[in-house]
Amino acid sequence: MFVNNPYAQAGWYNPQNPHSINEGPWRPNSSHPPTFGALPPLNDKPASVLSFEFTSFNPDVFNCIVTGPKNRKFFEVRTAGSTTVVSKPGEEFASIQWARHPAVEARGVLARQLTKDFLKLSDDQTYRSMLIGGKLYAWIPRAQVVFIYGPNPPEQFARISLAQDNNKIILEITSEAFQAGLFEPCVISTILLFSARNID
Repeated sequence: MFVNNPYAQAGWYNPQNPHSINEGPWRPNSSHPPTFGALPPLNDKPASVLSFEFTSFNPDVFNCIVTGPKNRKFFEVRTAGSTTVVSKPGEEFASIQWARHPAVEARGVLARQLTKDFLKLSDDQTYRSMLIGGKLYAWIPRAQVVFIYGPNPPEQFARISLAQDNNKIILEITSEAFQAGLFEPCVISTILLFSARNID
């Protein structure tokens, strides 16, 4: 008679039922919160988010500076002819070759590949996927923002948006994204996604 009680099956204590399957009421200090994984534990702090700005457009994202926390310069983007070079302070880091089929490479991060393979457009053309460290991530546009999600379970790692004054592009990225090796790929993706050029 009591075996079909959904409350008892979910772990609710019923002292009036001698056949109760649970030993006692839930305690706040127990290792299992009442949501059983539906929500993050109360002691989990939200991920820290760092903001990077693509600024000093000359005249666009193909020639700009990327600054981060404390206005520190992280990258410089310069384009000459059909080549865009992304430099870290003191060294060239990545390049994009603009041709009929553009290609991208980044030292220690991306082997040379076509941009259409790096940011692969989905069959329904609603998102782009990116494979980094053997894990698949998805760039999904929503209104005026492009989000990156991945892998399983889906988690938001970064987002890119154009400032209201159109004078800078803002990349916001979580600390988890840094740990997953997504920082440099996100910088390169920002350039490609905001290039207004055909990357397929």
